[in-house]
Amino acid sequence: MMQPLTSRQNKLLKYLLQHQEHVTVKNIAEYLDVSEKTVHRDMQFIEAFLAAWSIHTDKKVGAGIMLIAEDAQHLTLLEQQIAPDDGEPDALVNNARRIKIASQLLSDTPRETSISKLSERYFISSASIVNDLKIIESWINPLGLTLLRSQSGTHIEGSESNVRQAMVSLIKGVMNHKEPGNINHSRLDPGSYNALIHYFGEQDIDFVQRLLQEMERQLSYPLGEPYYINLFTHILIMMHRMALGNSLTLDEETQHQQVDNRIFGIAENMVQQIELRANNRLPSGEVWFIYQYIISSGIVMEEHADHPAIEYQLSNSESRRLTMNLIDIFSVLIHLDLRSDALLHDGLLIHIRPLLNRLKYDIRIRNPLLDDIKNELREIYQITGCATRQLCERFQLQAITEDEVGYLTVHFQAALERQIASKRILVVCSSGVGTSHLLKSRILRAFPSWSIVGVVSARNMRTFCQQEEIDMVISTIHLDENKIPVIYVSAFFNDDDIKRVTEKVIASKLHQAVSQLSAAEH
Repeated sequence: MMQPLTSRQNKLLKYLLQHQEHVTVKNIAEYLDVSEKTVHRDMQFIEAFLAAWSIHTDKKVGAGIMLIAEDAQHLTLLEQQIAPDDGEPDALVNNARRIKIASQLLSDTPRETSISKLSERYFISSASIVNDLKIIESWINPLGLTLLRSQSGTHIEGSESNVRQAMVSLIKGVMNHKEPGNINHSRLDPGSYNALIHYFGEQDIDFVQRLLQEMERQLSYPLGEPYYINLFTHILIMMHRMALGNSLTLDEETQHQQVDNRIFGIAENMVQQIELRANNRLPSGEVWFIYQYIISSGIVMEEHADHPAIEYQLSNSESRRLTMNLIDIFSVLIHLDLRSDALLHDGLLIHIRPLLNRLKYDIRIRNPLLDDIKNELREIYQITGCATRQLCERFQLQAITEDEVGYLTVHFQAALERQIASKRILVVCSSGVGTSHLLKSRILRAFPSWSIVGVVSARNMRTFCQQEEIDMVISTIHLDENKIPVIYVSAFFNDDDIKRVTEKVIASKLHQAVSQLSAAEH
């Protein structure tokens, strides 16, 4: 019995099936984010798997790898088999044709199109189009949209805001954040910029850039990058849908609950600019739409001494209460009191009010660093996820998405690193003066904000600790048990020692918290 392919090998195979041409190993490796060696290793499994389908690989030096079959039908059948079954949204996002079809259906909604029109346009059989529509349908359903097929044709049904949300996630799927190159005049990264130009053209992009520049000037604070790109994309889509004359009316919340008049005025001004450009009146719901996005956007905190209390202007009693509670819950989970960390409190305070607005208006943002956060800060991410779940239960909030948890994780990571920051250390060393000086200077190089209160021998340690306040002892020799935590290191204080010290200060807390969490969950 042949081993099934792993999800990465599946992805590699799909990539080759979608490119009916030679693809270099370098390109495949970049796409999968692995080494070329891994691609070669995976290819051996894939080739064994393909033999059963009478498909083989054609390898050309310099050109790369291409799949070849006596009967081209085999390639199509295989692609249909492996595309939907792994349930990844990748089945849509890594297939250029499906992206185009989904974009077209979303842009044209509520107008209809037919399967035969689509198959003529994309030069493939109706069966393949039906399969594409199945994948598109499973992708739009969780976004609150349905695909309706009738005698007269196929179209997407749903509210205007859900249609726009789906277009945004499509475009963001295409935005390739790894694209090299640099565009100096733009705050968008090159990948996002090119994806947006591809969809909307340069003139509209320049217009929206100027619009947002003016908005930030009036707000007097800049938006954080993911929020900026989110608002940027949404305004482009709004203009695009208006221009096609397809847009449905947005549900305008008439009882505008306590609107922030200043920001509502800025949104009105933006809509007027768009009307001037489009030479067309926009429905009044569009002002409310842009307003929701502005108050749901996180901002970039620039540290100036001249506006200290900005966090209080940008918070309200609800966000203050939730911030205190989140810090409390996290502190209990990790057995470390972070309540007196003012930077953590203020950073979360600024983040949580727009987060609450995003939950309220069902606005999703993408966190481009999410995978890195999950890998690099795995334990803190887990604990933050648990803390936010408890917070949501306590205050009956909607569930907070992984992307959002990723942003909160970074605040807590910084707070934990600050816990290491200002320690009072006693160094206990048995050897001569030279070694103790070397040890002391190396400790300070690794942890510059620590203060080394003294360097003593084991004999004098106890008396020293009674006279001075010490957080931690770093020692090169074995000591008797003491209330103060001791970390043993080598006299040369190398990388392993640094790791040991960091582990002891942060990680022991984390491991303990995570193992208690997993014990509680099982």
